[in-house]
Order: sequence, then structure tokens, then C-alpha cells
Amino acid sequence: MKKIVVYIVISSIMSSVMTIAVYKKYTKEDSQLFPYGSSLERTIPSNSSSLISSAGLPDFTRVVEKTIHAVVNVKNYSKKYSNRLNFDPFDFFFGFPDDFGGRGKIPQRNEIPGLHGSGVIISPDGYIVTNNHVIKDADKIEITLSDQRTYRAKLIGTDTSTDIALLKINEKKLPFIYFSDSNKVQVGEWVLAIGNPFDLNSTVTAGIISAKNRNLGILRGETQTAIESFFQTDAAVNPGNSGGALVNTNGELIGINTAISSNSGNFIGYSFSAPSNLVGKVIQDIKKYGTVQRAYLGVRGMDLSKAEYLKSYNNETHQNIKPQQGFLIGEVFEKSGAYEAGLQKGDIIKNIDGKPIQNVADLSFIVGTKHPGDKVKVNILRNREKRTFNVTLKDSQGRTKIRKREEITPSELLGATFEILGKDSKKDFGINYGIRITEIRTGRLSSIGLEEGDIILSINGEKIRKPNDVDRILKRYKGDVTIKSIKQNGQVYIVGFEMN
Repeated sequence: MKKIVVYIVISSIMSSVMTIAVYKKYTKEDSQLFPYGSSLERTIPSNSSSLISSAGLPDFTRVVEKTIHAVVNVKNYSKKYSNRLNFDPFDFFFGFPDDFGGRGKIPQRNEIPGLHGSGVIISPDGYIVTNNHVIKDADKIEITLSDQRTYRAKLIGTDTSTDIALLKINEKKLPFIYFSDSNKVQVGEWVLAIGNPFDLNSTVTAGIISAKNRNLGILRGETQTAIESFFQTDAAVNPGNSGGALVNTNGELIGINTAISSNSGNFIGYSFSAPSNLVGKVIQDIKKYGTVQRAYLGVRGMDLSKAEYLKSYNNETHQNIKPQQGFLIGEVFEKSGAYEAGLQKGDIIKNIDGKPIQNVADLSFIVGTKHPGDKVKVNILRNREKRTFNVTLKDSQGRTKIRKREEITPSELLGATFEILGKDSKKDFGINYGIRITEIRTGRLSSIGLEEGDIILSINGEKIRKPNDVDRILKRYKGDVTIKSIKQNGQVYIVGFEMN
């Protein structure tokens, strides 16, 4: 009998040791799923059994309680949008949704939010992530918390390639949501979408991950370097949900709700979210470097799943490539990492760093989470033979290192190149100073609505006569920046952003 008791005790001790070891391993791995700032204490994910109600049905109340107060309402006040508004007399009679300070008061145009969206608090000191299209062209950004406190938000930075923007409000001890590793998300798992559809605050919908790595082409109108690898869900998402949270059943952020698939503009069954790993890389770059440190492989091509394009390619090149998973290289850019490593036109990329490449979304996502100088192992098929290449990724200028904030010129942060204004242009616009935007990329100017061909007249009240004036005025400058410009139609705009 004593031997039995001893065996039971030893067995219990061994079981406890194993449990503690597994728990420590789990929490160690889990702590590396980046919240915004590694110094923040991490909460232990709730037990999955709490998701089942006494009736045996899914119960998300604990998840909602944990996350709903970290999702905010984002209002975009912009002259560009308010000038387009056509008012109905009944709007004044019945009042606007926001009440605009009281019924019967006719609002001024600059008091009218042109766009409503959502945002997610990702740190207790007030950093908020949202979509770039939610705050685009904003003269003022206002944040409303779930308890109805309102704040003026600062725009820290944007990235049109991923449609992500980072904001900041001046507050402490705010509720926030931790990031989870979006690579571990599986098709079929439960998710919750939290946001403000139709300006209805704190709305929660539930669904599942319907698919991963969706490439919709919706961002290509904004930039040629768009990175699209969306989660597809059937959780109801409507206008106003943009920038809101997609969370898993542990209450962790796995995506930012970005788009819906609809002819009417309202939800009809599918919504799409940017994965948290890509979002996290973008916002950390913005905060640390002031701009996104984008890496490029240096190839252009097509999915091999698209039979109609593949048939055309086969006819043109006299080949017989079959539809399959992978990315067919149609062009390799000179001096790129792919070119220097030896990749060629006609190669089929099958995986990168051991991760399978099924389509262009997989390729853009994996490369999009890297930095210039990172090395990747690319496995390809060339003439039906497997080959492996080690590629060093570069930025758009061919550099292989991350540039520190002080190395980046103000013009680069603005995301534009300029030229001196010619005499004819000065005469046409009736001015004797100014510079023209000749090229615009992802940066501060694109985020506030400036375009190629626009003329910058002044920065912070100082007249601009040559491109070097931009860097001279803004070098080592921190604070609010005011830009006066003339659009190509002759309309004068005054817009601003924060330089930090």
C-alpha cells in the first residue's frame, strides 16, 4: 500500500513539473507576440472553455469585455470633404448624428467630420492604429473613446502601401489590445470584429476566418507598391468599421478591418483585414524611424493559379507551364537583390524561408514584413529543377541597411521630389515663388492629399523658392507643419501635419 502511495506522489510531482515546464515555454513564446512595446506586462490568454456557454453555444462576453474599450471612433475633419457636402434642410431640422454641439445650430464647414472610422488603442500611453484612408486629407483628427471622452489626435505617420496610419492622443493608462502572431491564424477559427459601423459606437460582430492571403487590388490606386494579403472573414463589417479591430478568442489583435466586398457599399458576406504581423512592422517602423523601411525582392510576375494569364504567357513564350502554386517571375529588376542573387525571368518561386508561396499575396506579405538588408532563402523551379538562392533585400534606392531617423531628409519623409517653378507657370498662377511636386510617394504629403503637379508656396509661413528650402526649413524641426499650396485647378489649400 505504501508503495502505491509513493508511486502516486512521484507521478503527481512529475506531472506538475511537466505542466509548469510547458506553461513556461508557452508564456515565453507568447510574450514574443509583440505588443506595442516589449516592456508591457502580458495577460494570460483566457481559457477556451470560457467561450462555451452553459447551453453549449459560443459565448464571447469575456473577450468583448476585454477588448471593446480599446476600440475608438475616429473622425476626419477635412475641408476637402466638407466642401463637397450637400445639405438637406431636414438634416438641420432633425439634427445631425453627432448633434454638432446642439440641435438647431448650423455647423460651420470646418466643424463637420467628412469621414468616420474606427481605431485601435495599442499602448496605454495613447498610440492608435487605424486605416490611412480613414484619416486621409484630414485637417483635424478627433478620437472618441468608448466612455465618450474626446481628444485631438496627432498624426504620427502613414503608409499607403498597407493602408495603415499611426495616431497619438495625450492620455495615460488607457485600455489597449495586445498583438497576436497572425501567422498562426487558421481558416475556420472564430473571430470578432469591433468598430463603429454607420457611426454606431462599440459594435461587435462575430464570424470565422473564411480565407487567408487575399489580394484584392484595392490599394493599387494609391500606390504601385501596395502590399495586400488580407484575412477574409464573414464577420459583418460596414462603413465605419475601417480601422477597427479583428480579434481572436483570446482577445488579441490579429488584424485591422480594412475593406468589404460589396456593390452596394454595405456588408454582403465578406470583409477583409490587414494581418497584425504586417501592421505591427509598419507602425514600429513609423515610430522608430519616422517612415516605413520597405524591403523589395526586385521581381515582377504573376500567380500561377490564374489559368487565363498563364495560357497567354505560354503562347507568348512557347512553354507549357501548368497551373500550380507559386509565383512566376516575369521580370527581374537590375541591381535588385533578386538580380544580384541570380534569379531569372521564368523562374517559379515556390517558397521563401521555408514558407510556401501560393500567390502574389504570400510573396508581398513575406517580403513586406522584412527590412532592407534582411537575407531570405528563395527556393525556385528553373526548367523543372529545384534551386535555392540567398537574396539580400534592398530598399527602393538599392540600399541594404536600415536608415536611422537622422539620416532621412525631410524631403524623403514628405515623400516627394520637387522642381523650381518656371516663368510661364508663375505667370499663369500670378505668383513669383513656389516649387512644383514632380513625384510623390508614400509620405506626409500624400497623407494630406497633395498630388503630383501641385505647387507648394510656403512652409510654416516661409516662402519656398527652390527645392532645398524644404530641407532647410524642416531639418531637425519638430512640431506642427503648415503647408500652403496651389492645386492644378488654381485652388489654394492650407494643410498640415506633425513632424516628430
